[in-house]
Amino acid sequence: MKRVVVLVLGLVCAPLARAQAESYVASARPGEPGVALGFASDMLRIGGSTTPLADYTVGALISVRHAAGVNHWAFGIASEAWARPGARSLLVGVEAAVINEEPDNLYPKIASNAVIKNRSDGAPQVDVPMNANSIAYWVSAQPGTGFERGLAFDRHSLLAVGKRSAAIDLSDLPDEAIAQVDLIRIRKDVALRYDPSTRQLVLHVDPPAAAAP
Repeated sequence: MKRVVVLVLGLVCAPLARAQAESYVASARPGEPGVALGFASDMLRIGGSTTPLADYTVGALISVRHAAGVNHWAFGIASEAWARPGARSLLVGVEAAVINEEPDNLYPKIASNAVIKNRSDGAPQVDVPMNANSIAYWVSAQPGTGFERGLAFDRHSLLAVGKRSAAIDLSDLPDEAIAQVDLIRIRKDVALRYDPSTRQLVLHVDPPAAAAP
């Protein structure tokens, strides 16, 4: 079967709705079998600094910034995998893959890194966390639908070399730090916590608030 790759590398200006001011879009309508890529970036670094981990190679950087006084939504990137009526498709909104072909590479392989910042890279440290109401990963859905499973592992997903795998790993945190967080918050006043003195998991229930006189 003939394989056709539809590749749109440039961003083409197109007439947009009034709500999409000063935007650029890449649009394609592939109709042949094969791989269709809306945008693709292929980089192969063949040199760099002699100091390990001194250089960065980034396939794509998509950044949006809001100036002071602009109090609206900001999405660094929005990705949708969409099945129209009549299309029975396997949908993946985002695939973050790490590919390691060197068995002696002992550096971490991280598929997804959720980072919060309170300044630009290289700027002086700001001693204000600015993390009020922050969420590393948020599972949401439109009304009337929802995910069947919030987190799932396939049969090959957890495998460690010479040790046990971990579905959730807090071992880099000291006991005192783990004791300060709710491991699972079941209700606003009910949570699963870690007791560093006994090294046990305990179900903590906040005492009822005192009634107003």
